[in-house]
Amino acid sequence: MTLLPGLRPALCSLLLSSAIAPALAGVSQPAMRERVDREIDDLIALAQAEPAVDAGALQALPAPVRRYLAYTGADRAPRARFARFRFEGEVRLPMSGSAQGVTRATPWMATRGEQYMALSMQGLGYVWDSTWQQGPDTRIDVRDLYARGDTHVWGVRSDGRVLVDERHADINRTYMIRFFAEATQSPTMLLPGRHLRWEAVDDSQARANVRDGELNASMVCSFSPEGALTRCQSDDRMLRFTGEVPSRWVSARWVMERGDYRQFGTLRLPTVMSVRWLLPEGEFEQVRAKTVAVDFDVAARYPAQ
Repeated sequence: MTLLPGLRPALCSLLLSSAIAPALAGVSQPAMRERVDREIDDLIALAQAEPAVDAGALQALPAPVRRYLAYTGADRAPRARFARFRFEGEVRLPMSGSAQGVTRATPWMATRGEQYMALSMQGLGYVWDSTWQQGPDTRIDVRDLYARGDTHVWGVRSDGRVLVDERHADINRTYMIRFFAEATQSPTMLLPGRHLRWEAVDDSQARANVRDGELNASMVCSFSPEGALTRCQSDDRMLRFTGEVPSRWVSARWVMERGDYRQFGTLRLPTVMSVRWLLPEGEFEQVRAKTVAVDFDVAARYPAQ
């Protein structure tokens, strides 16, 4: 593996547990794997450009954001252009319901995989590269891609059945803001710049106004008195139903919680995450995840294990 030119890694091959991380893998079907690897290589190329930093904006940051950057160490670290994570956890999908609420969902499915993120003056993007276990004998390869303002959601079962292969303009904002939600694992990517502006709400909350080209959205983040980012929520994301429903994508309030911060090198990072959707008839929890490895500015895909 190599480092991006002119940068040292803020973190390099750090395992977020005392034991060796279990063998993790994303997409495994050969034709799908080949394509996903090319997409990750495109992100590595994107990350070669200079990072998108607005040094002047640091002085005007809201108080809770300044505490957050000091708490994580992001105010003293070089800004990452490229980040990669390994994760494990569980996920479930809403099957039936409406914008009022979820009436039926899949069972929780074990998931593990990798995420790759790039942020530079040339733009931003990510690849979410994962596999889900649907029962003892069936796996689902799932890859979410956001790049150059466009989204592609792709899921293929181990028997070759395509479960989702979807891209359209209406979901681009949902996946653009997801970049910044998941950048909470890479706090230097949440420094202000051409893609992100922080706005004060009160002494414990701040609003992240995010932009990529013509897309714009916002999320309100909450911070502990010590400075840990604990929660973000937004009305600018959409929830996707998997079953036969009148509307496949519905607007809902998205809530992400972060916790279990640990010190690694010069940075303090959250290692657990949960995602819920708040609808008029009740909330729906969709994701529970734990980060098990992190690298910054290492310009390579994770080696197969």
